[in-house]
Amino acid sequence: MNRDYSLPELTNYIDGVFSAPTTSRGHYLCDANSGEPLQERRNSDAGQVSNALEAADRIHAEATWEETPAHERATVLENIAEELSGETYADTISTADSLTSGAIIRTTRKMAKILPMVFRGAAAYLREGHLEQKVPGPCGEVEYLRRPWGPALLIAPWNGPTAIASHKIASALAAGAPCILKPSEFTPHSAVMMARAAHRAGLPAGTFQLVLGDRTVGATMVEDPRIKAVSFTGGLAGGRAIARACADDFIPTQLELGGNNQLVVFEDADLDKAATGIAYGLTNLNGQWCRALGRLLVHESVKDALLDKVLSLLSSLRLGHSLDEQSDMGPLVHRGHFEQVQADIERLQAKGGQLLCSTPLPDLKGNFIAPTLVDGCQPADTREEIFGPVAAVHTFRNDEEALTLANGTDLGLAGYVYSENTERAFAFARRMRTGGVKINGYSLLSIGQGTPRGAWGLSGLGEEGHAQSIEFFTGARVIGVSPQDALGGR
Repeated sequence: MNRDYSLPELTNYIDGVFSAPTTSRGHYLCDANSGEPLQERRNSDAGQVSNALEAADRIHAEATWEETPAHERATVLENIAEELSGETYADTISTADSLTSGAIIRTTRKMAKILPMVFRGAAAYLREGHLEQKVPGPCGEVEYLRRPWGPALLIAPWNGPTAIASHKIASALAAGAPCILKPSEFTPHSAVMMARAAHRAGLPAGTFQLVLGDRTVGATMVEDPRIKAVSFTGGLAGGRAIARACADDFIPTQLELGGNNQLVVFEDADLDKAATGIAYGLTNLNGQWCRALGRLLVHESVKDALLDKVLSLLSSLRLGHSLDEQSDMGPLVHRGHFEQVQADIERLQAKGGQLLCSTPLPDLKGNFIAPTLVDGCQPADTREEIFGPVAAVHTFRNDEEALTLANGTDLGLAGYVYSENTERAFAFARRMRTGGVKINGYSLLSIGQGTPRGAWGLSGLGEEGHAQSIEFFTGARVIGVSPQDALGGR
């Protein structure tokens, strides 16, 4: 396998101009597979951040993008999608994401190829006329409009950077909002490529901007009064900081903050299906995804048989270099995160946890952790999210015990229920305090087209999905004639 990698140059895109972030961090982006340095990490300076904010504010004040007819905005989004359809974009993005995040190339390649569909989906929403409607009123038609709050700040994470950032960009632009993207400093390259595509597609200068840097750069923009909406995907600490910064002025926030997701297996479940779902929940994106398996809740009568099946599946899984086409799972994103997950495993061991894992580690120096189930801990010790390929195992004797366990954390993003009795599974799922529940499957995205992806509790605020995300960036405006006006204003 060729190990000579070339990453896109790190560059901002501010008011239609590309420029390098000027401040050296003194650190490097590293290959997640080996720990070898790949590229110097750099921050945008105060002047660059200020220029981006000024440009977004100017576009909003002039209302040039907001007042561009919806069908014309749709055409620009379709032009961006067409630009991103080129093989160069897909190859560059998938390789960079795989190297820096550790996600296997087969996964990052799928995400890169789906990228144009995100912009086309937002364009289709505009062409269907959802932002401008007329509804019957007592004195004629009433105009129901959705208009952007103003400049939007988009903060994307390092896991699934392409899918999440593109969804935010396309939604904000469809809404008519000028936006600034601040991607994770660990996985910035797909954002650079999307900025190139937007520039080549003719998006007006200042409408979309890219500002690179660490959390201090993001914090500066969150606290700026010119920002009128914030869409953030990341950790709980970051979400709390953003919520505090936005609270005084009631700035709309969309916060997706992760989850400690429950997978419930009843005694009447198809254990082969359940085992497949558990393995996927532990290994997709190397366990580094918000809807990953956090706690496995299994009826005591089928626990041993289920765990045997899971360990059998995991034993045949290939943990290896993220660019190897034969790898089923890769390393964690960086050394600091690797050490944190290792510390979480050791904490659970100290609480009496027994580690269950069967996947061989590769002969590589990267951030590799085998997918691991931890049995024997008390539920009170497994309430917090571990953002990696690790999940706790708890047993229950009846449905009420299972529900107590399933609702036993402050997080509520995703849930999974396995039972051959569909009526029972639905009844149980309705009582779970979580944003979405998949029955006898593991991909919430396949529940239904257009269904929202919500968050409960400490998992965040707001709903995601094409319609929900576009409408987040807008406020309602209703214009019509009242009956009193028709009678002379009395």
